[in-house]
Amino acid sequence: MKRCVVVGTGQRGINSYIKPIVFGHLSDVAEVVGIYDSVFARAKLCSEEFGIPFYTDFDEMVLAQKPDFVIVTTVDSTHEDYIIRALRLGFDVISEKPMTTSRKSALEIMKAEKESGHKVR
Repeated sequence: MKRCVVVGTGQRGINSYIKPIVFGHLSDVAEVVGIYDSVFARAKLCSEEFGIPFYTDFDEMVLAQKPDFVIVTTVDSTHEDYIIRALRLGFDVISEKPMTTSRKSALEIMKAEKESGHKVR
């Protein structure tokens, strides 16, 4: 069973990842062990609905849960920050598309991926 954390509890995070992992076709291969959203009230509601611990600090969540991978489903313009932070903390990442919104950000992600030895999908 793979352990993951999800950053971003909007519709994409819930419908594309959290529900399929908690209730759907991915429930036999993965579990969500933590959620984070910069809108703490939204993360709290998601936590209550799905029974998943929520965190008010992304780095704290990742380091506490030590997941097999981090799923990034935030606003597109913020993907880079969470992807790079997760890579530098030592974790693989699955990112909702688009991975990033600029060439410069893509290059920074590729650099962090190479330096960390971890992967972004």
